[in-house]
Parts: sequence; C-alpha cells; structure tokens
Amino acid sequence: MLVWDETDVLAVLEVLPEVERDGIWHQYVAEKDGIQLKVTIYQYDGDVRFELTNLGNNHSLFTMQLIDCEGVHRTFENDNEYLDFAPSKCFGSRYDGEQSIPFGIRVRVNPSINISVYG
Repeated sequence: MLVWDETDVLAVLEVLPEVERDGIWHQYVAEKDGIQLKVTIYQYDGDVRFELTNLGNNHSLFTMQLIDCEGVHRTFENDNEYLDFAPSKCFGSRYDGEQSIPFGIRVRVNPSINISVYG
C-alpha cells in the first residue's frame, strides 16, 4: 500500500482531485501554459500513472506508469516544491513517509509543469 499524504499532493499540484466512488483512485489534473499534467494515484495498489498532454494539439508528450510505488514525499528545495514518488523496493523495507526518497520520479507544477527522473 502506498504511503502518502493527500494534503501534500493537493498543496503541490494545486488542484482538487477527482476521486473514484470507492476511493480506489485519485486523479489530479493541472494545466499551465498549454500543458496538462494528469496524475492518477491508485492508493491501495500503490500504482501511479503520469500523463503530460499538449493542449494545443491534444498530443501526448509523456506517459508513464509507476507500479508498486512505495510512497510520495513532499520536498522543498531552494524556492521549488516537488512531489517525489518512490519506485518499488527502493527502501528494502516499508517506506515510513518521513525520510527523503533517494531516487524516483519528481513532479512539480510551479513555476512550470515538469516531470523528471532523479537519483
């Protein structure tokens, strides 16, 4: 099961999620400068789907599925705020939600929408 704080995700992505009736998934859709970021979190499975779309021509720019994500951590670095998503088994044991994530997927919406692999 994914360790995350819904408030942290809301604070960084700055949009309210659409939530599946039984709470199986939360989908956040942020738009900025003609780019749409869609992050769908399947909290019970620990799966996270990332999609970037160019709204000008409705073409997909990037799509990725992170299977068995251990956790989401809100990170502050200089004047930037990110969400770090931990890939499967990067801790060797359960993620506690407190420690930093040494490598994974990083998402932000300010100052611009960006998804990157770091580590």
